Amino acid sequence: MRLKGRRGLGGPCRQCPSGKDALYRCKDCFGNGMQCHDCFLGLHAKQPFHRFEVWNGQCFNKGYGPTAGLSLAVGHDDGSICSSGKLTKKFTVLDIGGIFTYDILFCNCEKVMPKRIQLLRADLFPATSRRPRTAATFRLLDEHEHLASHGKISPYEHYNSLERMSDGWRIHIPKTRQKSWSRIIRHSGYIDLLARGGRGCVENGVATTKGGELAIRCPACPREGVNIPDEWAQLPPEERWRYRLMLMLDANFRLNNLMRHSTVDNGLHTGLAYFVESAPYLEHISKYPKQQDLSSCSGFKAMSTAETKDATGLRATGVGMCACVQHEMIRGQGVVDLQLGERQCNMDWVAMSAAQDTTLDRIYTYDIVCQWYKNLAKRIQELPEHLRPVPGCNVAYAVPACHVKGHKVDCQCFHSLLVQLGVGCEDAEGIERIWSLINHSAGATREQLYGHRHDTLDRRMATHNWDKYTGLGKYLHARLEEAEEKVLRLETAHKDFTEQLESSGKTPVWEAEVAAWEREKLLNRGRLRDGSERSPDGLHSQDLKHNELMLKLNEQERTSGKAPIHDMSATACLDLGLRIEQKQYRLLSEYKDAPHVVKEIQAKRMTLQRDLQQFREVQQVYMPCAAAVLASHAGERTGDIETEPVFLPSAINPGMRMSGCAAELIAMEDAMQEAQCLAALEDIRSIQRGARQLATFAKSGPRGYNMTGRSYDAQKRMKALTTKAVQTYHAGRHALLRLRGHGPWEQVLQVLDEKRDVRDAASDIFAADFSRDLVADDGSGPATSAHAELKRKRTQHGLKTADTVFSSSSNFMFTWIWKIDGVFADVNEDEMDGLIRIEWLKSRARLARAREHVLMLKDSRERTLLSLEYEASAWMARASGWAGMSPELAEGISAYCLVQASGRRALAAKFTALWATKAWHGHPRIADRIDLQEHAESDSEGEEEETVPPQRSSVRDLTDFSRPRPGMRDQAFVGQDTT
Repeated sequence: MRLKGRRGLGGPCRQCPSGKDALYRCKDCFGNGMQCHDCFLGLHAKQPFHRFEVWNGQCFNKGYGPTAGLSLAVGHDDGSICSSGKLTKKFTVLDIGGIFTYDILFCNCEKVMPKRIQLLRADLFPATSRRPRTAATFRLLDEHEHLASHGKISPYEHYNSLERMSDGWRIHIPKTRQKSWSRIIRHSGYIDLLARGGRGCVENGVATTKGGELAIRCPACPREGVNIPDEWAQLPPEERWRYRLMLMLDANFRLNNLMRHSTVDNGLHTGLAYFVESAPYLEHISKYPKQQDLSSCSGFKAMSTAETKDATGLRATGVGMCACVQHEMIRGQGVVDLQLGERQCNMDWVAMSAAQDTTLDRIYTYDIVCQWYKNLAKRIQELPEHLRPVPGCNVAYAVPACHVKGHKVDCQCFHSLLVQLGVGCEDAEGIERIWSLINHSAGATREQLYGHRHDTLDRRMATHNWDKYTGLGKYLHARLEEAEEKVLRLETAHKDFTEQLESSGKTPVWEAEVAAWEREKLLNRGRLRDGSERSPDGLHSQDLKHNELMLKLNEQERTSGKAPIHDMSATACLDLGLRIEQKQYRLLSEYKDAPHVVKEIQAKRMTLQRDLQQFREVQQVYMPCAAAVLASHAGERTGDIETEPVFLPSAINPGMRMSGCAAELIAMEDAMQEAQCLAALEDIRSIQRGARQLATFAKSGPRGYNMTGRSYDAQKRMKALTTKAVQTYHAGRHALLRLRGHGPWEQVLQVLDEKRDVRDAASDIFAADFSRDLVADDGSGPATSAHAELKRKRTQHGLKTADTVFSSSSNFMFTWIWKIDGVFADVNEDEMDGLIRIEWLKSRARLARAREHVLMLKDSRERTLLSLEYEASAWMARASGWAGMSPELAEGISAYCLVQASGRRALAAKFTALWATKAWHGHPRIADRIDLQEHAESDSEGEEEETVPPQRSSVRDLTDFSRPRPGMRDQAFVGQDTT
């Protein structure tokens, strides 16, 4: 409250001897106190956009520049006032402090320049070029760029905030300049892109700008003539893969655009930065009026809605994008608009356009790549010649790690990243993280005109790329250290695994097989042609369905030559007993107290009673010991019929079982119980896939009390089904344990922990916190803890960070229930050898991918430094400008180029110093904090603050950047096991 008064500074002005009353106070000057009118004008003649207040004898009133005698004069760079100037009244200026209205004096002497030039030289950006009446200060435009990119604020919201800052009472607000403000932002952003692309430093730079030249290029990706050897194309396949571009494709339907005007608004820089040039692109897609959904893999929504997606009232339903996999930077001319769904013609154009400036080999990752790459070679011939890959360019295809489990098994064996050579531990899901950072612009761009939207999104993408550009040092530093630690762990695990198998003598044979497959794949440059290239560590489905097993067992009984001893075969007897047990589990899991289900439960119990009586009759024939067992347990049943034991052979003690049961009956139950376990696991997997789809629909589908209630009911039903399947598996496994005892079969049918193992295949990557969506055990609502909710909010609404995804993508990403595809009815040596072989090959592949990843990260480091130096040299080459420039322009170009060059060299020096230290992971332990002393300049008052990581002197040979360029080192092929 003291600050609302004069703070004892009233009376005569203390800054001059005039003795005039000090009535003026500036809100933006630091420590200026109170001044008289003359002193205030003297201090603010060059600060017209400071906010000030005037004391009226009782309180402060908001001051206005014109009433205080302040004015603006432009046209003379030295700040002098033109003696023959021309006055323009009520000129509006937007600044970070609000909206100001001034009379502005334009120069009109012999040095006269156009008004727009005079304003620009005074750091004011005009709204129009002919007769400007509105301008914005450069510092406001800089502030808006940061707020829009990182604060997610739209131009409309920013302008409203300026109005409120000008007059919170909204009494003296000037006429709205919202359209002028929007126009200023658009044009200034265009000029900024040109300047940062170096086009202002070359003669006729705007007109000669090439397509995609204004995009910020990834310094860590391979670039011919910049950061890779000139002879890369002559290198053997074992080295050439290191200079392959890794690109990822995806579509986003949140960034749509309304059909607001019949006239297409041309973007100022469409085709020069990230969006492709509109005219040739639209001409190309017009050749494809319809795309048929001929999916040969899973039923992908992207395929089925390619032509049926609702585009009513939309000029664009979304965008398609191409970005680099390793560093998540958007490629120049790598974004297109979608007119309907995710059509192949759209994705063809963006995929080839994003790589049109290179002849390097490339690998595309796309969630439906198995369908997209079919007939791609034919469709490429329909593209303009400059977009087609050059002859000799080798193209491979893969599915991102999180999407691959949604594909069929054969497709996974072809397209999984885990079986691709030269991809390291990348998950190729970074494009989803890009969407999460750009989607905040969806609301602001939805109603913009077509070209205006392109300009806005281009600027947002430029900000994203620049953040990635300047953050590469820390990003690569942390990832390389984690990758090296991972290699050590995997080497130890693989070595131990191999040593355990030395006595079998089979690992050299397996090594030779996979090495031959890798050589063939490298010679074919990763191209996939037929089934012979299936990964040797792929699992083939061997599980026997229930009906197939029953047919097999019945056929064995028929051909055994033994005379039947009952009308019901032994196979049918056991099948009846197992079905009775399953009905009992189902009854035990159902809610029986509701009035509307009492009759239904009673009917089920009557049916179960009849089945059990029938089974008891046949049981006496095939299990003579059953009578004694039943007599010893008579009267022990404490509940209804669903609690009565069935007493299959596995439930009887071994001694009585061997003497009192038919021999073939025990073997039959063994096979049936194993089939039951595998069927239960398949049910669990199916339910979890359904739960994920249901959770996704619950988030993105209709909202409301009724829909939410139905969603919870469906989730409760799925939870009940999961519990039933888990109980069935437990019962089957316990039966096998009693029949077989402990043995190698337990490596396949492991102990099932419902909390740990029953998860969706994607839960380790898309940690959308299913506990947040599934209901609590009591059915009261979402089972979400406060800690889990906080963690979800810190990781982009449940999506894990890149580091977490990286650390999970090439480990055992899925719980063991997702890695069983075979059934082993008779666990003999050959079948167990097949399982062990697969696991050993997977262990080897994980180690090979981890070694590749270390090498890829080292290459990325070196390429980053080479690119930064190349770009710095390019900026210095532009510093000389061109002939005929004015001295003032030449000096400005030289200074700007020097800033850009020195900034890149400083960034390279920072990266080099950072990479010579040990990466810092998280906060220190509590015990380590005890000895920390508070810095003398700290503002801490006892609250917990982020601890600054100490610098550790742990320089490794891997950070020696005096080595040759990537690919010229004496490095063994990482796909070979050199341990």
